[in-house]
Amino acid sequence: MVSLSIIKTKIARIENSLSRLKEKQRVSFDEFKKDIDLQDIVLHNLQLAIQGCVDMASHIISDAGWAVPATLAELFDVLAEHKIISRELGEKLSKMAGFRNIIIHEYETIDFKKVYTILTKDIEDIYLFLREIYVYAKL
Repeated sequence: MVSLSIIKTKIARIENSLSRLKEKQRVSFDEFKKDIDLQDIVLHNLQLAIQGCVDMASHIISDAGWAVPATLAELFDVLAEHKIISRELGEKLSKMAGFRNIIIHEYETIDFKKVYTILTKDIEDIYLFLREIYVYAKL
């Protein structure tokens, strides 16, 4: 069984980032695209929240002794294959892992319309991930 203290710590860190993001959801897209500091805060907390999900997925997979996938995005496919999360959620989180790579490695210019959509809508997928992990870990 996974270490509950590790899971709880990771969940708390993700929830902290989500709380910071929730505070920023009230701004309009026009305000968001003009405010570089706000963009930085949102990108940083998205990166932390997504990385927390990646770390938790990796911990669960490692602890279970399942084959470690080649990419971060595939971590969520493995969780879905083992019915830890739904297939649909796995696909969404795989895309977020790819977006995390764009943030960190600056593979391409950041699309702030996409960032705003993640902030105002897609962030719910991370909350759903946490709920499914609560069920899995029996927290």
